[in-house]
Amino acid sequence: MTAFASPRGAWRAFILALAFAAGTAQGSLLFGAVGLANDQYARPVADTEIASTAVLADCRGFVGTIARIVLLDGSIRCNEAFPYGFASPISTSVYYPADIAASDAKFPVITFVGGILSNAGNYHELMKLWASHGFIVVISSDFINSFPLMHALGILEVAKLDRDPGSALHDRADFSRTLVAGHSAGGQATLQSASLSAQALQLIEPRLKLVGALPIEPGPLAIGSTVKTPTLLLTGLADVVVPPLSWPILWQGPLIRDVPAWGATATTATHFSPLRQIEYNEFAGISVAWVLYQGKNDAQARDYFVGRYYKLASDIQFNDPLRLLRPSRNKLAAAL
Repeated sequence: MTAFASPRGAWRAFILALAFAAGTAQGSLLFGAVGLANDQYARPVADTEIASTAVLADCRGFVGTIARIVLLDGSIRCNEAFPYGFASPISTSVYYPADIAASDAKFPVITFVGGILSNAGNYHELMKLWASHGFIVVISSDFINSFPLMHALGILEVAKLDRDPGSALHDRADFSRTLVAGHSAGGQATLQSASLSAQALQLIEPRLKLVGALPIEPGPLAIGSTVKTPTLLLTGLADVVVPPLSWPILWQGPLIRDVPAWGATATTATHFSPLRQIEYNEFAGISVAWVLYQGKNDAQARDYFVGRYYKLASDIQFNDPLRLLRPSRNKLAAAL
């Protein structure tokens, strides 16, 4: 008879699982984000106010309380999407520079999907960081977050606001410079979305063109050989949910051969690092460098990925002492 045969056994297993997850999460609090990219980019652009359609509060209720316990972070934010609240489990929130309506420029778009069982509000700090660098950022969630549907929903939400004369985003979105990004199950969905044909993308939005993909600690239900978009795949050395020596290097990153691709493992990152405040998020700086490079062709950001002495290769955040998982790139990326 297994432990799950009785309520007492089930609760014991539940408590042990919480303790294990909390212990894993605590590891990412022992180290701050370090390295070249974090020093340069892991902070919002000064004097840039961010507006958002997100309605957030402290994580309350049963599921929200569990999230706060597991993450050991009382500052974690949640929206009211079920089961964290009583609103629809499907939600979208858009982040953008508050003065965007006064600009004559168009802004590249980032569509982000979080992990399975997560709440969109959990990624509030990362979304604000990207938006501060001059992006329209949309995060979408249905609590499962495992397939391209949520990325499509995010694009449709931005397209609706872009066409609305009463919206601050009216005629501000540049869909020809769109990036897909995601964490965990959302990272898996990101690789799937980056595998869609140009014809399929235009069925979502006729102006849509993907210029970059950013899967962070992606789930296993995606393969690299189908990817059609330049990709930076990130993993965490302390991640026990998506171990860096598992599917990311078996059937994902190394199989991306038709487009430029890079891979890097953050030395102290756990599976919960992307939900952390920016100073504890090992992926923050390099994620900004990536979106600036692919979304804006920024010269300083480009140096992290291009050239013989590309900066990612020497960034201490992504070089473990034993040199087991060094930053890598495929032949197409090395030839840039």
